[in-house]
Amino acid sequence: MKSLIEILKPYTLEVFLKDHWTSKAVHIVSEETNKFAWLFSWEKLNYLLNYHQFKYPDFRLALDGQVLDKSANENWTKLCQEGATLIINQVNTLIPEIAKFAAELKYDLGYGTQINAYCSWPGKQGFSSHYDTHEVFVLQIDGPKKWYVFPDTLKYPLVEQKSKSLQAPEGEPYLSCTLNPGDVLYIPRGHWHYAVALDQPSIHLTLGIHCKTGIDFLEWLLGELRQRKEWRRSLPLRWETKPVEVYLDKLVTDLDKYIYCNNLSQEYIHYLDSLGKPIEKYSLPQQAGFNIFPKETQTRFKVPQFQRFQISELPDSSNGCKITVSGKEISIRGVSSSIVEKFFTEELFTGNDVINWLPGFDWEIDIVPLLTRLVLEGIIFVDTSIYQ
Repeated sequence: MKSLIEILKPYTLEVFLKDHWTSKAVHIVSEETNKFAWLFSWEKLNYLLNYHQFKYPDFRLALDGQVLDKSANENWTKLCQEGATLIINQVNTLIPEIAKFAAELKYDLGYGTQINAYCSWPGKQGFSSHYDTHEVFVLQIDGPKKWYVFPDTLKYPLVEQKSKSLQAPEGEPYLSCTLNPGDVLYIPRGHWHYAVALDQPSIHLTLGIHCKTGIDFLEWLLGELRQRKEWRRSLPLRWETKPVEVYLDKLVTDLDKYIYCNNLSQEYIHYLDSLGKPIEKYSLPQQAGFNIFPKETQTRFKVPQFQRFQISELPDSSNGCKITVSGKEISIRGVSSSIVEKFFTEELFTGNDVINWLPGFDWEIDIVPLLTRLVLEGIIFVDTSIYQ
C-alpha cells in the first residue's frame, strides 16, 4: 500500500479505509504544493499536444456542462480560449512517470488503474453534475479548482449504469472544497460531483480505480461453467413444466457441488493476477535472441516491475514447476518452485547467483538454455544499465 499511503499523506491509510473508502468523499490538504509536480505539468501537457496525434474520444472537450462532439476537436485551441475544458484520456500510457505511478498502484491495490488529464480555465464549468462508475482520486497539479460532491442515488453503480440517464440529486453538496496544487480529493463510485476552475488555469489528474465486483466474479464463473457439458445441454422441451423444473434443480445441485469441490475464490484470484501486464514488456535486442550474456556468468538479470506471479509444482509429480505471469504460462522441468521463485523475489541477480542456486547444474548445458528461454519469453530482462 506504499503508493496509496503517499497519495493520502498527511491523512492516514487506516482512517481513510475506515471512514471514506467506497462510502464518503474527502478533501486531503497537502503540506507540499509541488507534491505531484514530478507527475505532470504544463510542460508535459504541451509535449503531449505537440508530439502526439490524438483521436476522439481520447482527446475531447467539455463546455458549460456538455461534452462536445468529435467535430469540436478541429478548433480545440479556439474553444479553449472560450473556456472549454480539455481532456486527454490514459496519460498513463503516454508519460513514463505516470505509467510507473499507475502500475505501482495497480500492483498494490490489485485492480486496474487509469489516469486522465484535465485542463480547465477560470470561471468555467466543463462537466455537469455526474457520477463515475469507478473510484476516483483527483490529484491537483496546478491552479485552484472548486469541487462540489453530492450523495449517491444509485449505490455502487456498474459500468453500464451511467449517470446520464438519471436525475442528479437536489439540495446542497455534502462536501464543497477548493483544491490547490498538491491537494487530493477522493470521490467514491456513484457520488455525484462537478467542478469549476477559479481565478487561474487549472490542471489536475484523475486516477480511476476499477475494482471488480460480485457481478464480475459471476461473469467469470459463467465462463468456467461453459466448459461443462451439463450447462451447455438444451433444457427439456416445454410440453410440461415439471421436466424443466427437475432439470433446473439438477443444475443447481451441480453448481453447488462444483462450488464445494473447487476453491473458486482462489481460482478467481489467480485469474485476476493473470490479467496483469508489466509496465515494461519488451527488451531488445536480447528478447530477439541477441547479446543475452554480454558478461557471461556475470551478466545481470532483472524482473519487470509491478507484476503478480504464481508458481506451482507440475501436476505429474515430476521435478518442475509452472510459472503463471502476465497472462503467460511457462513450464520449467528439472528446477523446483523454490528456486524459480528466487527469479521473482530478487530485485537483481547474476548468472553466478543462478549457478549457486542450482548446484550440480552445468552453466552451458542447463543454465544458459533456462535463462535464454525466460529472456525470450519476456519473463526476465537482461539489465543493461551497468554496461551503458
